[in-house]
Amino acid sequence: MNRLTALVVTFFIALVYSGACAAQNGSGTPSVSLNDLETADLIFMREEEKLSRDTYDTLYSLWGLNAFSNISSSEQRHMDTMLSKLEFFGIEDPVVSDAGGSFSNAELAALYPQLIARGEDSLLEALKVGAFIEELDIEDLVQAIEDTDKTTLINAYSNLLAASRNHLRTFVSHITNLGADYQAQVLDQSEVDDIVGDYDVIPGENFFINAGLNDAWYFPGTDGQGFLVTVFPEQRTVFLAWFTYDTEFPADCAVARLGGPAQRWITAQGRYNGAQADLEITMSSGGSFDTGLPVPERKAAGSIVLQFENCTSGTVTYDIPSIDRSGVVPIVRIVSDNVTLCQELNALGQ
Repeated sequence: MNRLTALVVTFFIALVYSGACAAQNGSGTPSVSLNDLETADLIFMREEEKLSRDTYDTLYSLWGLNAFSNISSSEQRHMDTMLSKLEFFGIEDPVVSDAGGSFSNAELAALYPQLIARGEDSLLEALKVGAFIEELDIEDLVQAIEDTDKTTLINAYSNLLAASRNHLRTFVSHITNLGADYQAQVLDQSEVDDIVGDYDVIPGENFFINAGLNDAWYFPGTDGQGFLVTVFPEQRTVFLAWFTYDTEFPADCAVARLGGPAQRWITAQGRYNGAQADLEITMSSGGSFDTGLPVPERKAAGSIVLQFENCTSGTVTYDIPSIDRSGVVPIVRIVSDNVTLCQELNALGQ
């Protein structure tokens, strides 16, 4: 069996538990608690992400610009991430109503209508509102990271920070395309220039996701695990399957009739733009090998940002609140058969 065949066979081994013994995992109860400042930061960030989502939803309804809709979906995932942290630490959720413009925090409740009123003036002002929100998020996230030593919070805030910087670049790019110069509204101008300036040199700027990326990918440091990527150009959608393992080794008495008890597979799907795709993770459970019944249960479990530098390398940035895990996986192709096709399609902008 050659290396490619062995890897693909490993990827596709399904998982069926015998039910005779369950692995003894932790209870999920945190071994540490948050201090008052960390708690206040987490509560605030949950609602600040809601402010972003609600504002972008309204601005999309006003102007129909897809950037507002796409970033709103990202903010919803960020809200979900913050909620998972609140639940993990046993903190009450400040979002008592999911209705747009509803906030427990008085400051955010007062800010929301001001932002909407400003965004109603023109598309340019709406984009500046988006940039203002992202600058505000960046400032608050940086402070929240400085306020904590909890790794789980630092990881979550850092992922949100990276996303806010990307969103700021997007809004400034649209503002520039309208022929206007962008002036910083919250951060120092030099900091905004550094963030936006990075956009000119980030990996993948001149690369576009295309069907030539359809392939098996993996990180050599975790051989035996990997990803299958499928691009649907007409729908501008990416489907990703991640073949991996559980976060802990199963108990010795755990058995599976096919494959190993710790094997896991994850799927994710979402839209792409340029070199990046924002995907929603779905977990399937409750099915049986090669049968339609029982019908598997599918649940949303987190998010993945899939980015490609070129036709041979990329990164998978994941956030899975249900298991309190987030991180970045660099990926490369297992074989190079489709590289030429990918390069040709990229040159055509397809």
